[in-house]
Amino acid sequence: MAVDQPQFLEEVPTQLRESIEDICSSVPGALDIFQQLFEYAKDYSDLRKKNKTSPQPSEISENNMIFQLKDVSVLTPLRKKLNLVLSLSPDTKKPMLSLLKDNIPQFVISELNKNVKFATFLPVPEKKNLSYLFIYYAQSSNPDVTEPVLITLNKDAIIKQFIKLNLLPKDASDFALCVDYLRKQAILIGFRIADPFSVASQASPSFHVECHRGTKEGTLYFLPDHILFGFKKPILFFESQDIESITYSSITRLTFNVTLITKEAEKYEFSMIDQNEFTKIDEYVKRKQVIDKSMSDELKAKPTSKSQQQMGEHTSALEEAALQMKDEPRASDIPMESDDEDADQNFEGESDLSDGSGSDSEDNLESESRAVELETAKEEEQEEMHEVQDEIQDEEDDEEEEQQSEDIPLEYDYDDGDDDEGSGVEYD
Repeated sequence: MAVDQPQFLEEVPTQLRESIEDICSSVPGALDIFQQLFEYAKDYSDLRKKNKTSPQPSEISENNMIFQLKDVSVLTPLRKKLNLVLSLSPDTKKPMLSLLKDNIPQFVISELNKNVKFATFLPVPEKKNLSYLFIYYAQSSNPDVTEPVLITLNKDAIIKQFIKLNLLPKDASDFALCVDYLRKQAILIGFRIADPFSVASQASPSFHVECHRGTKEGTLYFLPDHILFGFKKPILFFESQDIESITYSSITRLTFNVTLITKEAEKYEFSMIDQNEFTKIDEYVKRKQVIDKSMSDELKAKPTSKSQQQMGEHTSALEEAALQMKDEPRASDIPMESDDEDADQNFEGESDLSDGSGSDSEDNLESESRAVELETAKEEEQEEMHEVQDEIQDEEDDEEEEQQSEDIPLEYDYDDGDDDEGSGVEYD
């Protein structure tokens, strides 16, 4: 009695069917696996056809538009000039944010009150005529796209659009008026846009510093409740409360590095930060009660000499930097001749205004006396430094001699026999 063939074998090419039958004749249970594979491939093919024939996003009509900015430079998640549109969804009639090309949505965020987690205006370093609009969201119309929205706004171009829309008077020139309008529109449709660098926000001042993340140069923004690094991919975005601790390292006279450590123990290092920014960063992390772990055991610098060991076992990365810079010129070592000359000129200038009562000689004597005192103080300080250095060197020399004497094994010869040197001591 012939066994009925599965239906899927009738749908595959003859050569493939024969190959499947050969395998199934020698491998029990293989037929079921081939059938499952066939059904999976068929379902996947049907799904792809459905996606290809699914309707594309419909145009957004003028009637549904709440506000539109034309030809803004989008940096992420797309990289092109698009229209930024706040509108009502043609399907749900709920507000949505879209990036449009020829009125066709290229990117959409709906349910703005739930999906927009943070939005802010940011300054563009060294470009006063530009401003960033940054939007961090949970979900968009494309689940494969997770990059935040970053848009560059040309202030002059935006002001002109506002004037054309009769939203500003013709002589307007203040971009802050545009920002205020956009913020109000955002509130009406379910989310807020922060403006932390405005004058009104100075109660909790924000700032930004230039730095590197690996080989990528970027800007690190310290905001009231967030820290943001951009804008080379990937953009890094943290909530301040998620930062567990901070460490400072690679400290030089000009720059230092900062490492942010999250509560999930993830580390993010930012390097080549200007020393002038240290105070602002340190005050920021203290306000946020972030732990400074620069003095932690794992970051203690390893001593490089005996003198450093004698100075203590608790040398931190910051202390190591101070040791490295101890050979730098000190203020007291700077020649005083130029200062004396300046001082003499000042005194001479004052004597020109005197009444001729002989104050010239007194001023000159005072100037010479001051110069002698400064020179004497400088010599005493240098002499004291030399004494300290000599003491340290003497201690190191004594330790080295003791070590050498301990390393030489001595064997005394009490016999009367001759030895080559006649010293009674044999050296291994």
